[in-house]
Amino acid sequence: MADVKLVSTQVENRLSDPVITNIRDEWDWIRPALVELKEQIPSLTWRPEDVYAECLYGKAVLHVSPEGFVITKVITDQYTKDRTLLFWIAWARELGGNCVIKYLPFFENVAQQLECNFLETWTPVDELESYFLQEGWSLDTRIYMRQVNVKGP
Repeated sequence: MADVKLVSTQVENRLSDPVITNIRDEWDWIRPALVELKEQIPSLTWRPEDVYAECLYGKAVLHVSPEGFVITKVITDQYTKDRTLLFWIAWARELGGNCVIKYLPFFENVAQQLECNFLETWTPVDELESYFLQEGWSLDTRIYMRQVNVKGP
């Protein structure tokens, strides 16, 4: 991933862009938010500690704003080598704040700096589809899963 300068966000400036932050410094409020997301979306497979480790070891980046946080990852298509800035996890203190639109220019700039060709996000929330489509995103794939009962010995 790219080299980033970690800064403290102890003093929030409501007029500023999101800040790349060390998850250790923010864990006391990030962890409960991750637990809340897991309760709302039981299909999420990560644990809060998994997210902590991904950020700590540079596989993901925590961006904090007064409204909440976004954790991003850069993923690379194995065939085309196109790089994508993935909004892996997003949490807002209040729903309906249009944070995606408010901070889109910031994240487009981040994507350009990281030489990404695309922005991408995943969600199991059907109601967000029309919002994203209205804001210029396109729907790429729907994933359907069915559990298989494994027979033991």
